[in-house]
Amino acid sequence: MKKIVIINQSAGELCRDIANAFYEKSFDVSIICGKKCVSDLKKKLEDNVLIDTIVSYDKTSTARRLATWFWGTIQIYFKILLKYRKSNLFIVSNPPFATLLPLLLRNHYSLLIYDIFPDVLCSQNVLSDNSFIIRIWKKMNRCVYVNADFVFTIGERMKKVLEQYIPGFRIAVIPNWTDTSFIKPIPHEQNSFIQQYGLKNKFIVLYSGNFGNTHKVEVILDVAKRLKSNSEIQFVIIGDGNKKQLLKDTIEREKLTNCLLLPHQPYDILPYSLTSADIGVITLDEQSSSMSVPSKTYSTLASGCAVLGIASQETDFSELVNHYSVGMCFNSCDIDGMTSYILSLYRDKDLLNSYKKNSRTAAFDFTSQNAYQYVEPYLNEICNG
Repeated sequence: MKKIVIINQSAGELCRDIANAFYEKSFDVSIICGKKCVSDLKKKLEDNVLIDTIVSYDKTSTARRLATWFWGTIQIYFKILLKYRKSNLFIVSNPPFATLLPLLLRNHYSLLIYDIFPDVLCSQNVLSDNSFIIRIWKKMNRCVYVNADFVFTIGERMKKVLEQYIPGFRIAVIPNWTDTSFIKPIPHEQNSFIQQYGLKNKFIVLYSGNFGNTHKVEVILDVAKRLKSNSEIQFVIIGDGNKKQLLKDTIEREKLTNCLLLPHQPYDILPYSLTSADIGVITLDEQSSSMSVPSKTYSTLASGCAVLGIASQETDFSELVNHYSVGMCFNSCDIDGMTSYILSLYRDKDLLNSYKKNSRTAAFDFTSQNAYQYVEPYLNEICNG
């Protein structure tokens, strides 16, 4: 069997599905991932797929983020050197420094780019595009990309950014996905999450995700202020991150009784929390939105709710929302537009139900079958070789 090692410090459901797809096609599969990923990975992971752990990704602060990226990359390097010298490497862009390891190794390798570094750092004004670090990093990227067996990414606009490193015809775009049998619509009257938090008969606008620096989740509270006189519209904000205290302080200061702030929900609660929403909010920083695609998009579609996107119009995400007619996207400063949109769906049940139906239908274009698209180039190479 051909040996392949999937490298992803933040491995989760998608990584598990890719590993299973390779295993099903008779590859000998190992996964190098953060220790905290193991419990999630083992759900539905094939028994013979080996999990090899490194330090977990810690995003609680910039210092911890960098430290775990650096240490994780060093651990990955020595694991490959000592245990996987003859294996094919399938390198996911977390930690971002791992994509540079082929410069130090002789393995065949492929790249799966979720976040484009160092371009993300430039778009967020962390470093200048002309800085020495960025110029060197980009030069190394060109060497790595051109020698990769295969390069994958998850959106057409991300592909265009990557074309500075490698010709576009060598980049395969494979959208992410979610488990549509695990996340599926549940009627409000049967939803235990709604019962637990007293949300019966509420029109629910839900954000479930990270409160990170690149997520303008505080904009949701600006909209909630405009709508706090309507007792039937309830904002539910679930997650954790750097902006959590900011959200908590704003809710208390503005007396936003129409906002419910909750921590991340356990895995087995997600089918209920996500499907409680009438409108699911997905937000990205406008400066970096062309450099990533929010994974929560696919679980939001699977839950069968309308989408409110807070992101630049010039993104893969916005194009998806428009293409499938599942909702609308707004710039983060368009508070009036978002408020009007929520009110229009609150008042027009036919329009709301149309978006909901379209979301669930669209989700079936983004299932775990997409994982097999990563395996096909390897199989073609074996057949042709």
